[in-house]
Amino acid sequence: MEFKTYEESRLEDLGKLVKDVVKNWPVDPWYPTMKQLKEAYDGNENFTPETRHFLYDVDKLVAFLSSALEEKDEEKGVQWGSIHMPFIRQGYEGVESKLFDKTMGILKEKGAQKIRAYSRPEYGYIPELLEKWGFEKVEESGKRVILSASKFADSEFSKPEHFHELDLNDDKHLAKFKKYYLKARTEVNEENFDQTMKTFRERDLTISCVIAKKDEVLSYGLFYKADQPKRSFLSSIPVFSKDHEYILKEMVVFMANKAVQEGYEEIYHGLVDAENEKLYKKIGIEFTPSYRYELKLE
Repeated sequence: MEFKTYEESRLEDLGKLVKDVVKNWPVDPWYPTMKQLKEAYDGNENFTPETRHFLYDVDKLVAFLSSALEEKDEEKGVQWGSIHMPFIRQGYEGVESKLFDKTMGILKEKGAQKIRAYSRPEYGYIPELLEKWGFEKVEESGKRVILSASKFADSEFSKPEHFHELDLNDDKHLAKFKKYYLKARTEVNEENFDQTMKTFRERDLTISCVIAKKDEVLSYGLFYKADQPKRSFLSSIPVFSKDHEYILKEMVVFMANKAVQEGYEEIYHGLVDAENEKLYKKIGIEFTPSYRYELKLE
């Protein structure tokens, strides 16, 4: 077996490997497409081909692990490195230590002292492998769910009168939404709002919705497409009053209907307001956590 560094021609092999590895996972990890990886690598002046580890058995790619030298924690004097998802073809589990040794060796040569990684319980063998490699699970790092749009859509649902759709590509609508948003989210300043909305516009915002009765904002939601076909994102859905907890289900169904209408099959939704997790469970939505893992290099 032989390790090879990154060349554009290897991306086709990587795409096939990723597809083969994740096919039996309970959820698709939404790994970037090979086109997106190429664009990311080509557009990064700090990209280091030697930190992309392709392990071949003759002409077959059997394992891949992406790594990087990260920022230095000046306060603690620690130089961080990172690894992403280790993809290992079924039947080649015996290369786990070879992949680990190669990757850690390169990172150590570059000065890394500690390595971080992130994973989720539904990512197949990866959490167990990280612990086998000596990583310690140190903290939870956010929760998310990938919803089936068709499961939560309801063709008989009609939009309530207090749902107000806005086109945030229209400056007048954006100004109106900004007024509602900043009134509801007092921790956000105007500069942060403007940058966030710029990002949403660039990512092809499909729909925004403010739920308000008279001048009282009850909630809001933003729905936009992901970087891959059939996939979409749904922003946080705040619930500002216990009297209006029913809003959460209405918004999920409304946005799921929009997803189906636009041809999306999956909706990525992160848990921002942890206090609402119980409300989600009541309507059949359960979030899974991401965990941060760390390893100290000897």
